[in-house]
Amino acid sequence: MPEPPEAVSANSLCRILSLDGGGAKGFCTVGVLKEIEALVGRPLHECFDLIFGTSTGGIIAALLALDYNVDDIHRLYEQHDPAVMRRWAANGKSKALVELAREIFGERSFADFTTRIGLVATQWDFEKPMIFKPDVGQAHGRVNTFVPGFGCTVADAVVASCSAYPFFKKHVVTKSDGSRVEVIDGGYCAEHPATSLAT
Repeated sequence: MPEPPEAVSANSLCRILSLDGGGAKGFCTVGVLKEIEALVGRPLHECFDLIFGTSTGGIIAALLALDYNVDDIHRLYEQHDPAVMRRWAANGKSKALVELAREIFGERSFADFTTRIGLVATQWDFEKPMIFKPDVGQAHGRVNTFVPGFGCTVADAVVASCSAYPFFKKHVVTKSDGSRVEVIDGGYCAEHPATSLAT
């Protein structure tokens, strides 16, 4: 028989924040997170053991796990979202997204995250999730060959998660072993990233 909620130790809980995609709906997500951050009175990365994100949720997840507060994330959305989304052609959108990701995240690696994270993309050839993670403790099998973020930068993983084909071009990431993988938006296989947690 399960323990009643009041008997469960806080140390036994695993707090997960799962942020779905939806382009400009990211503004709604940020609004909700602003209320949560005000409620808890501290940075959200300190409140969750795991933050998973798909597409626009992946952008927010990455920023939270890099210690950005929600007001700063909101300002970035206001400043940059229109510049990317007003481009008409997939080439223009993709170029703007890549440039923005490099500007915001630079050469940051998965070692820079302050909490466990999962950025969800979709492998084009197999229509299966490709989840960029920083910690071998998140590996499911293949522990001995685990490489944080597959060896990619945070910027590259964010672009992979956001490449909503055909509105954006398919994105190619190069893994640490030199193999190249064609990926598209994580929403094609896991719009709600919590569905991919066991992958």
